[in-house]
Amino acid sequence: MTLGDLLIQLQDPSEIHQLLAEAGNIKLAAKLNEAAKVRGCDPCDAALRAVDDFALHAEDEAWLRLVGLIQDADAPAATCLNEMISWSLGRSQ
Repeated sequence: MTLGDLLIQLQDPSEIHQLLAEAGNIKLAAKLNEAAKVRGCDPCDAALRAVDDFALHAEDEAWLRLVGLIQDADAPAATCLNEMISWSLGRSQ
């Protein structure tokens, strides 16, 4: 699976729900839920916004880190989503 394939997958809300569950990052899920409440949306919408935020605003270093993380990951799409959410939430603080 290429990075482009992952990015396409991360635009599908049904995939986002599955990947959020698959990722199993409880702390990140709690932060995402809180961000969603503040924005008045559900966590899936907040995750989709985080993916868009990363795609539009991440600098080269963030992309390099992302590629490194997903390169050998057991669940590349979930890893990619986690990193994008973490980056976006960190940026908004």
